[in-house]
Amino acid sequence: MSIDELIITLKDAIVGLDEDLAEKTTEEIIATNFDINEIIEKGITEAARIIGEKFESMEYFLGELLIAEEIITKTLNRFIFVLPAGDRIAKKGTVVIATVYGDIHDIGKNLLSQMLKIHGFEVHDLGRDVPSIQVVNKAMETGADIIALSSLMSTTMPSQKEVIEMLTEFGNREKIKIIIGGGSTSPEWNESIEADGWGETVWDGVAMAKAIMGVE
Repeated sequence: MSIDELIITLKDAIVGLDEDLAEKTTEEIIATNFDINEIIEKGITEAARIIGEKFESMEYFLGELLIAEEIITKTLNRFIFVLPAGDRIAKKGTVVIATVYGDIHDIGKNLLSQMLKIHGFEVHDLGRDVPSIQVVNKAMETGADIIALSSLMSTTMPSQKEVIEMLTEFGNREKIKIIIGGGSTSPEWNESIEADGWGETVWDGVAMAKAIMGVE
Protein backbone atom coordinates (compact mmCIF):
# COMPACT_ATOMS: atom_id res chain seq x y z
CA MET A 1 0.00 0.00 0.00
CA SER A 2 1.02 3.59 -0.57
CA ILE A 3 1.58 5.92 2.38
CA ASP A 4 -1.76 7.61 1.64
CA GLU A 5 -3.52 4.25 1.72
CA LEU A 6 -1.77 3.33 4.96
CA ILE A 7 -2.87 6.59 6.57
CA ILE A 8 -6.48 5.95 5.54
CA THR A 9 -6.24 2.41 6.92
CA LEU A 10 -4.88 3.75 10.20
CA LYS A 11 -7.66 6.31 10.42
CA ASP A 12 -10.33 3.68 9.73
CA ALA A 13 -8.77 1.30 12.28
CA ILE A 14 -8.91 3.95 15.00
CA VAL A 15 -12.49 4.93 14.15
CA GLY A 16 -13.45 1.25 14.03
CA LEU A 17 -11.78 0.67 17.42
CA ASP A 18 -9.61 -2.05 15.88
CA GLU A 19 -6.47 -1.92 18.03
CA ASP A 20 -4.76 -4.84 16.28
CA LEU A 21 -5.15 -3.26 12.85
CA ALA A 22 -4.02 0.12 14.19
CA GLU A 23 -0.85 -1.46 15.61
CA LYS A 24 -0.15 -3.40 12.39
CA THR A 25 -0.67 -0.33 10.21
CA THR A 26 1.46 1.82 12.51
CA GLU A 27 4.38 -0.58 12.08
CA GLU A 28 3.89 -0.58 8.30
CA ILE A 29 3.99 3.22 8.27
CA ILE A 30 7.10 3.26 10.45
CA ALA A 31 8.81 1.08 7.84
CA THR A 32 8.38 3.95 5.35
CA ASN A 33 9.98 7.40 5.31
CA PHE A 34 6.98 8.85 7.15
CA ASP A 35 6.15 12.47 7.98
CA ILE A 36 4.80 12.67 11.54
CA ASN A 37 2.84 15.83 10.76
CA GLU A 38 1.08 14.14 7.84
CA ILE A 39 0.28 11.07 9.94
CA ILE A 40 -1.25 13.16 12.70
CA GLU A 41 -3.14 15.56 10.44
CA LYS A 42 -4.59 13.11 7.91
CA GLY A 43 -4.80 10.02 10.08
CA ILE A 44 -5.04 10.54 13.81
CA THR A 45 -6.63 13.99 13.96
CA GLU A 46 -9.18 13.06 11.32
CA ALA A 47 -10.00 9.88 13.23
CA ALA A 48 -10.45 11.90 16.42
CA ARG A 49 -12.80 14.29 14.60
CA ILE A 50 -14.98 11.44 13.34
CA ILE A 51 -15.02 9.78 16.76
CA GLY A 52 -16.11 13.08 18.31
CA GLU A 53 -18.97 13.31 15.83
CA LYS A 54 -20.04 9.74 16.61
CA PHE A 55 -20.00 10.54 20.33
CA GLU A 56 -22.06 13.70 19.85
CA SER A 57 -24.61 11.81 17.73
CA MET A 58 -24.72 9.04 20.37
CA GLU A 59 -23.49 6.44 17.90
CA TYR A 60 -20.56 5.99 20.27
CA PHE A 61 -20.78 6.17 24.05
CA LEU A 62 -18.22 6.62 26.83
CA GLY A 63 -16.89 3.08 26.53
CA GLU A 64 -16.11 3.49 22.85
CA LEU A 65 -14.61 6.91 23.50
CA LEU A 66 -12.22 5.50 26.09
CA ILE A 67 -11.15 2.66 23.78
CA ALA A 68 -10.49 5.16 20.99
CA GLU A 69 -8.45 7.37 23.31
CA GLU A 70 -6.31 4.40 24.35
CA ILE A 71 -5.65 3.40 20.73
CA ILE A 72 -4.76 6.98 19.78
CA THR A 73 -2.41 7.38 22.73
CA LYS A 74 -0.60 4.09 21.99
CA THR A 75 -0.32 5.00 18.31
CA LEU A 76 1.08 8.45 18.99
CA ASN A 77 3.56 7.15 21.54
CA ARG A 78 4.82 4.55 19.08
CA PHE A 79 5.41 7.13 16.35
CA ILE A 80 7.13 9.52 18.76
CA PHE A 81 9.37 6.73 20.08
CA VAL A 82 10.83 6.07 16.63
CA LEU A 83 11.16 9.70 15.52
CA PRO A 84 14.68 10.41 14.24
CA ALA A 85 16.81 12.46 16.63
CA GLY A 86 16.82 15.30 14.10
CA ASP A 87 13.06 15.61 14.40
CA ARG A 88 13.28 16.27 18.12
CA ILE A 89 13.55 19.99 18.67
CA ALA A 90 15.19 22.04 21.43
CA LYS A 91 12.90 23.29 24.19
CA LYS A 92 10.78 26.27 23.14
CA GLY A 93 8.73 26.85 26.26
CA THR A 94 6.74 25.22 29.04
CA VAL A 95 3.04 24.39 28.76
CA VAL A 96 0.58 23.12 31.36
CA ILE A 97 -2.35 21.48 29.60
CA ALA A 98 -5.61 20.06 30.95
CA THR A 99 -9.22 19.29 30.22
CA VAL A 100 -11.16 21.45 32.66
CA TYR A 101 -13.02 20.34 35.77
CA GLY A 102 -16.17 18.35 35.05
CA ASP A 103 -15.16 17.43 31.51
CA ILE A 104 -13.87 13.93 30.71
CA HIS A 105 -13.27 14.39 26.97
CA ASP A 106 -9.58 14.49 26.19
CA ILE A 107 -8.82 13.16 22.70
CA GLY A 108 -8.13 16.65 21.35
CA LYS A 109 -6.17 17.60 24.44
CA ASN A 110 -4.05 14.47 24.15
CA LEU A 111 -3.29 15.21 20.51
CA LEU A 112 -2.25 18.78 21.28
CA SER A 113 -0.12 17.59 24.20
CA GLN A 114 1.79 15.19 21.96
CA MET A 115 2.17 17.71 19.12
CA LEU A 116 3.53 20.36 21.48
CA LYS A 117 6.14 17.87 22.66
CA ILE A 118 7.10 17.04 19.09
CA HIS A 119 7.50 20.75 18.35
CA GLY A 120 9.86 21.33 21.25
CA PHE A 121 7.71 22.30 24.23
CA GLU A 122 8.03 20.90 27.73
CA VAL A 123 4.49 19.73 28.46
CA HIS A 124 2.89 18.99 31.82
CA ASP A 125 -0.33 17.14 30.97
CA LEU A 126 -2.65 17.07 33.98
CA GLY A 127 -5.27 14.90 32.29
CA ARG A 128 -9.01 15.47 32.33
CA ASP A 129 -11.55 16.70 34.88
CA VAL A 130 -8.86 18.85 36.51
CA PRO A 131 -9.80 21.42 39.21
CA SER A 132 -8.84 24.99 38.32
CA ILE A 133 -6.65 25.45 41.38
CA GLN A 134 -4.62 22.37 40.40
CA VAL A 135 -3.96 23.88 36.97
CA VAL A 136 -2.88 27.20 38.45
CA ASN A 137 -0.67 25.61 41.10
CA LYS A 138 1.07 23.44 38.50
CA ALA A 139 1.67 26.43 36.25
CA MET A 140 3.26 28.41 39.08
CA GLU A 141 5.25 25.40 40.29
CA THR A 142 6.75 24.71 36.84
CA GLY A 143 7.20 28.33 35.77
CA ALA A 144 4.91 27.68 32.82
CA ASP A 145 4.78 30.12 29.94
CA ILE A 146 1.39 28.89 28.73
CA ILE A 147 -1.71 27.17 30.08
CA ALA A 148 -3.78 25.29 27.48
CA LEU A 149 -7.35 24.47 28.51
CA SER A 150 -9.84 22.23 26.71
CA SER A 151 -13.60 22.16 27.23
CA LEU A 152 -15.97 20.15 25.06
CA MET A 153 -19.12 20.84 27.08
CA SER A 154 -20.83 24.19 27.52
CA THR A 155 -21.41 23.39 31.19
CA THR A 156 -17.66 23.22 31.84
CA MET A 157 -16.62 26.34 29.92
CA PRO A 158 -16.75 28.55 33.05
CA SER A 159 -13.76 26.64 34.43
CA GLN A 160 -11.62 28.21 31.71
CA LYS A 161 -12.67 31.62 32.97
CA GLU A 162 -12.05 30.53 36.56
CA VAL A 163 -8.41 29.68 35.80
CA ILE A 164 -7.88 33.17 34.37
CA GLU A 165 -9.52 34.76 37.41
CA MET A 166 -7.30 32.74 39.77
CA LEU A 167 -4.15 33.71 37.89
CA THR A 168 -5.19 37.35 38.12
CA GLU A 169 -5.89 37.02 41.84
CA PHE A 170 -2.47 35.44 42.44
CA GLY A 171 -0.71 38.12 40.39
CA ASN A 172 0.50 35.79 37.64
CA ARG A 173 -1.83 36.69 34.79
CA GLU A 174 0.70 38.80 32.90
CA LYS A 175 3.38 36.11 33.17
CA ILE A 176 1.31 33.16 31.97
CA LYS A 177 -0.64 33.15 28.72
CA ILE A 178 -3.89 31.21 28.35
CA ILE A 179 -4.98 29.44 25.18
CA ILE A 180 -8.30 27.64 24.97
CA GLY A 181 -10.07 25.17 22.72
CA GLY A 182 -12.70 22.47 22.60
CA GLY A 183 -16.00 21.94 20.84
CA SER A 184 -17.99 24.20 23.15
CA THR A 185 -15.66 27.20 22.79
CA SER A 186 -15.47 29.98 20.21
CA PRO A 187 -13.58 33.18 19.35
CA GLU A 188 -16.35 35.11 21.06
CA TRP A 189 -15.93 33.10 24.27
CA ASN A 190 -12.18 33.63 24.09
CA GLU A 191 -12.68 37.38 23.88
CA SER A 192 -15.28 37.47 26.65
CA ILE A 193 -13.00 35.76 29.20
CA GLU A 194 -9.91 37.65 27.97
CA ALA A 195 -7.91 34.54 27.12
CA ASP A 196 -4.87 34.95 24.88
CA GLY A 197 -5.98 32.71 22.05
CA TRP A 198 -8.58 30.27 20.77
CA GLY A 199 -7.91 27.33 18.50
CA GLU A 200 -10.23 25.10 16.53
CA THR A 201 -7.61 22.49 15.66
CA VAL A 202 -4.47 20.92 17.11
CA TRP A 203 -2.46 22.90 14.56
CA ASP A 204 -4.00 26.15 15.81
CA GLY A 205 -2.84 25.26 19.31
CA VAL A 206 0.72 24.60 18.20
CA ALA A 207 0.79 27.79 16.13
CA MET A 208 -0.49 29.88 19.05
CA ALA A 209 2.08 28.43 21.44
CA LYS A 210 4.88 29.19 18.98
CA ALA A 211 3.58 32.71 18.40
CA ILE A 212 3.40 33.41 22.13
CA MET A 213 7.00 32.26 22.56
CA GLY A 214 8.15 34.06 19.42
CA VAL A 215 9.61 30.92 17.84
CA GLU A 216 9.26 29.15 14.51
